Amino acid sequence: MLCASRSGPAVRLVRSLCSGAVVALVVAACSTSHSATVLPAGTVDPVFGSGGKLSVDLGSKADRAHAVVVTANGYLVIAGSTLDPAQSDNFALARFTSVGLTDPTFGDNGKVSTDFGGRSDVAAALAQTPDGKLVAAGTSHGTDTGDTIAVARYTADGRPDPSFGDNGKVSTDLGTRADHANAVVVQPDGRVVVTGSTLDAAQGDNFVVVRYTADGKPDPSFGAGGKVSTDFGGRSDIAAAVALESDGKLIVAGTSHGTDTGDTIAVARYTADGTLDASFGAGGKVSTDLGTKADHATAVAVQPDGRIVVAGSTRDAAQGDNFAVVRYTADGTLDPSFGAAGTVFTDFGGKSDTATGVAVGSDGRIVVAGTSAGTAAGEDIAVARYTGDGKLDLTFGTAGTVSTDFGSKADHGNSLAVQPDGRIVVAGSTLDPSEGDNVALVRYQN
Repeated sequence: MLCASRSGPAVRLVRSLCSGAVVALVVAACSTSHSATVLPAGTVDPVFGSGGKLSVDLGSKADRAHAVVVTANGYLVIAGSTLDPAQSDNFALARFTSVGLTDPTFGDNGKVSTDFGGRSDVAAALAQTPDGKLVAAGTSHGTDTGDTIAVARYTADGRPDPSFGDNGKVSTDLGTRADHANAVVVQPDGRVVVTGSTLDAAQGDNFVVVRYTADGKPDPSFGAGGKVSTDFGGRSDIAAAVALESDGKLIVAGTSHGTDTGDTIAVARYTADGTLDASFGAGGKVSTDLGTKADHATAVAVQPDGRIVVAGSTRDAAQGDNFAVVRYTADGTLDPSFGAAGTVFTDFGGKSDTATGVAVGSDGRIVVAGTSAGTAAGEDIAVARYTGDGKLDLTFGTAGTVSTDFGSKADHGNSLAVQPDGRIVVAGSTLDPSEGDNVALVRYQN
């Protein structure tokens, strides 16, 4: 018998589908005279899902998670996309208990689907408001005005929040027919910041940052009418991630494609009113060329001391992609105390190892997750943990790394969250032979 991590009986609340009654069932009892087995860090958590993993069919052949958050009461909420009966993508949210059960009290029996009217509406990011509401952001593709930024806010139980936008939804057309949202953060005052890309007059993509008031209106105190566009000089500058600093400044990270040195990591810092912060980098911007012509940033986190951690990928000598982790000091300089002159590269053995999520634990260790593609098992979820100085944490997994195979040859890690107890949750997708793409969740021991 597997004992819970604390002594005493484990109790599960089961809702009767017939009567709606809630019945408490004692499903296991652990003797207080025996301590629970402590599993090594990086081991899949056996009390979660099926052996630490969860494959969830949201009802279509294309169900994918692009973001995950841990709520204050321990639930896991994912955001991504699912097909509707017309075979168009809609925003999708789902909530799970701490042991990986679908939570029937959330939305429609644990799931939420939101249609913005586009040919394909995909939620790329998810954040929580201070009062426990959920904000999902992404792109509505193929609307009458092209691609538009889409933002939805939900109550804590998964209902559209009528106090935000038009019955919980806001669509933002910046006038370019190619406006995309890739990341979202909620400020302590409830204002919502979305980052992504928009076309400029020369038809090149620029970073875009849009801020909304707590009720979903463009915030006139931010940038020009609530928006800021930033050009890094590449043919296509795409913001992929955003983080909020303790002083209210915003860190935005992404990639500048098609520069003179190929694709480079791009990071910008903005003051609270949307002005580029002159104390960061060169006029508020930093471009980092790792020397490979294929350097990409997809995730960012800010440490309590103000140092900035960016994760993504870089090309190695064999022309395969590896995880790349870059740390900057608070002024945008590469941090010499981290890795090799501020950079760390990690090879999982695949042809393309790409990081898509990063988090800094309360102990200062850095967790990075993504996908290792082109291995013998196909595509696997990949996780690495680093010490505060950029070394692989040898207490985690196998020499600091873990690869997780769902058995489908198409397992993708798209986002991660760290629970208060240090356990790591990665969300993405897995291919089921009969159901198509399912939402994938895996949880690891700390």
